[in-house]
Amino acid sequence: MPTWAPLDDDPATGDDIPTAFLELEGRTDELRSCFVGSTPPANPTDGQLWLDNSVVPYGLYVYARIDAGPAGWQPVGPLSRLPASPNGDPSTADDRADVLEYLALRVENRADLLALTPTNAGLLVYRMGDGELLLADEPISASWKGLLSITQAASFDTVELPLEGDVGNDATNPPTKARIGTLEGWLFDDAAEKRTLAFIVPRNWQGATDLRLRLFQVLGQAESGGNAIEWTGEVRTLAPGQEKVGKAATALADGVTDIGAVPDGIDVGGGPHVTELVIDHDDATNPVSATCLILVTIWRKTVGGAGKVGGTVLFRADLAYAQTPRHERA
Repeated sequence: MPTWAPLDDDPATGDDIPTAFLELEGRTDELRSCFVGSTPPANPTDGQLWLDNSVVPYGLYVYARIDAGPAGWQPVGPLSRLPASPNGDPSTADDRADVLEYLALRVENRADLLALTPTNAGLLVYRMGDGELLLADEPISASWKGLLSITQAASFDTVELPLEGDVGNDATNPPTKARIGTLEGWLFDDAAEKRTLAFIVPRNWQGATDLRLRLFQVLGQAESGGNAIEWTGEVRTLAPGQEKVGKAATALADGVTDIGAVPDGIDVGGGPHVTELVIDHDDATNPVSATCLILVTIWRKTVGGAGKVGGTVLFRADLAYAQTPRHERA
């Protein structure tokens, strides 16, 4: 930093006003050259600032010692552009063993997605239109990957349950294989007909919410508008290596679906109509746990009659469950 002899302010013998102004102007120019320029100031002292005007936007540096090393010009800004990747690792070894948190860090909010390039791989964008979080993955998939959106107890994963073959059909009163148009499934047209669905609870089940068994079906005959499809059943849960299939079952609450009044939806083959049966996760006799075996036996509670739907053809069944933030199947 420059040093200057003080001006002589003696009224009789001191510097006159023109001389003082010229001296101050020279000192101002000299001071400015010490912290603004295309090259760093010579002979800096600790804490001195330098604004590099050779780049746009200008770069701001401070002369300081970092990590007990020698003093040097350390970047401070600019705030709108960074000269290099910010490093949250305080270790001089850059071992990422004890990194710092970035508090109040927010993913970039955009209405649209940027063009993919080899150099923006890993870029995260929050898309404001639908609230999705997307990852730029040009090197691998050449696309934006949507990350799994999770709302605890509200974001559901599904697992389709097999209906092929007669495995699981009741030995005495099985449903009948049926085809309506191009769709094939199992016709349940008697309340005595039963089928048992067996499945393992996925590992990514959230752990504290009920499971939902969804039955997809079409009508086996024309129905009146507003008729109801009624299903019921029972459930057994088996902890691995601890229980047997003959344990006491827990009755399921009835599932009821109003078929509505749309003409095609209430005609033969109308649908699909979905009925949901809820499996209580913390039932005292048959509690649910991740990786446990669940046996659900289902049947129609009513078939035909006033306000009730007759036979329906079951063509799909799936398990829906609230999932953990980590997407992992059993």
